[in-house]
Amino acid sequence: MNAALWGAAAALFFGLADFLGRFTGRALGPRNALLGLMLVGAVLLSLYGVGSGLPVPWRAETLPVLLVAGVASMVAPLVFYKALTLGPLSLAAPITAAYPALIVPVEVAFGARPGVLDWVAMAATLLGTVVVARTAGEDPDAALAADRTNRRTSIACAALASALFAVALLAGRHAVEAYGEVQTLWVGRVVGFLALGAAMAAARVRPLLPVRWWPVLLVQGLVDALAYLCFYVGSQGEDASAAAVASSAFMVVVVLLGWAFLRERISPACWGGILLVFGGVAALSG
Repeated sequence: MNAALWGAAAALFFGLADFLGRFTGRALGPRNALLGLMLVGAVLLSLYGVGSGLPVPWRAETLPVLLVAGVASMVAPLVFYKALTLGPLSLAAPITAAYPALIVPVEVAFGARPGVLDWVAMAATLLGTVVVARTAGEDPDAALAADRTNRRTSIACAALASALFAVALLAGRHAVEAYGEVQTLWVGRVVGFLALGAAMAAARVRPLLPVRWWPVLLVQGLVDALAYLCFYVGSQGEDASAAAVASSAFMVVVVLLGWAFLRERISPACWGGILLVFGGVAALSG
């Protein structure tokens, strides 16, 4: 698999995780939903790491990057889930998916050299993301849609989440070079869980994780971890920028799931944006 295909696989898993996050975030609150996701990832990766004897080659000089990746990968979805609780999937997901606009220039600065057709494909993908964001419909929840402050807050949270995802993925990519894909994600999930748990304890917020939601949180935590692993694998090498752009297609998965299961409206222009994203990812994968 080339970098873009790994990125497309990451997009599929990210999309599934974020679609589930819409339900867990609204039912449990963003912090509780993310705490459950981090716990699932930490436990599953710990079981795998211990069971397989996976080593973690600790290196003092790269430890800060590993910690940044762990904290950023915790804060980014927290802010994103907040965006999902206040606005429709078809609004929050595309704005958050604009993180390649920050990642690609950095990758180029570190030596990536996309060809002309790669730049065209990436531009088409990002343009499609913008089109989908601008033509997104209202939230099916009439009470949320009636308050325009919710939409503005959702946009602001989604934009912040986009920047944080860029930091998380960039830091994670460089941590992988020193620690390995699974090890980086493993430490990141443990760090994220402990940091979020400590923050909730300091704020005197009691965790709320009802048993009936654990099947959903288990699936959400698993597919989210798989998404990061696919991205980390695809982001090694000269085609790292292609993996970043292809992974942003997760917003198409989220929007389509919202259309299929939540009856969110998709306008003809929005469909056009989705096709642009699909076309751009397909061209990168080729």
